[in-house]
Amino acid sequence: MKKIVRLAAALLAAVTLLAGCSGGVDPSNIDYIQLRAPEEGQDIAIMDTTLGEITILLYTEEVPTVVQNFKDLVNEGFFDGQVIYQVVPTAGAVLFGSETDDGMSPDTNTGKPIEAEYSDNLWPFTGAVCALCGDQGQFLTRKTYFDSRSFFVAEKEIDEETRAKMVENYFPAMMMNAFEDLGGAPGLSQYHTVFGKVIQGMDVVNAIASADMTEIELTEEEKAQMEDGVEYETPYRPTEDVIINSVTLSTYHAEDYETLDNTYTEEEYQDLVQRSEIDQAAIDEAIQDGTYGQSDTSAESGASTENSATESSTESAGSAESSEASQAE
Repeated sequence: MKKIVRLAAALLAAVTLLAGCSGGVDPSNIDYIQLRAPEEGQDIAIMDTTLGEITILLYTEEVPTVVQNFKDLVNEGFFDGQVIYQVVPTAGAVLFGSETDDGMSPDTNTGKPIEAEYSDNLWPFTGAVCALCGDQGQFLTRKTYFDSRSFFVAEKEIDEETRAKMVENYFPAMMMNAFEDLGGAPGLSQYHTVFGKVIQGMDVVNAIASADMTEIELTEEEKAQMEDGVEYETPYRPTEDVIINSVTLSTYHAEDYETLDNTYTEEEYQDLVQRSEIDQAAIDEAIQDGTYGQSDTSAESGASTENSATESSTESAGSAESSEASQAE
């Protein structure tokens, strides 16, 4: 796999979510587990860095192969002493998982790249922790693989271009509204595997993403590919090294957390569900009429204008990132 600078280019290719399409996802089957509080005893990892601690909720049941690879490497001490080797501002991505600071020395629990796995329930909202994936093989045998290289999705608001891409690719209202509330990188959906979520220490992730940066020069091969039309974003790394001191595995207990980052309270979540049902009805009607995506309507934006309750519901966006754990259980 090439350097992670390709990650930013992936923002241009959002996943199509219409049920029935080849490789598509049925929106009615999505369980938005990331938006709610963790279950008692769920696996977590605590990453201690030179800028502070980051607590990662692990989705072991959703993507067991990816999580097991991460756990095994943690137990080997693989991540200890590594640096955050790259930041891709356009994707809000903060990358780690290479033994060398050029991002070219990954590993796995098998010693070779592992075929990627995905869950329809996991998406790259702000705070998501993703395995870096890349394609290998010829056209007819090409598959997607991952290794130890991973990234945090730092706080990133949804801009008009990204919003239009979600409409173009028929993202369901619930998902669009969650991306509007929390932010994230929807264009990375179902390519780079989401296997965790930051539940504490999001301020540390954002501090890394906004630190002073030094530009990383592209390789000669990458420069040549750019001349042939391949798009690359300029990669950066923190000017002052951010070091991962250690990563330890543990389990989640609600009593240990007064607040949770990137998590809705139960009241906020139910409000999201209700307004999304209204928005989805408008989207479905526009699709049937053949008008969806043709004008700046409430159906496109995922923000209903038919119900005044929507105005008050937008207040949940700010508090969703740091919710009361007791409310969210």
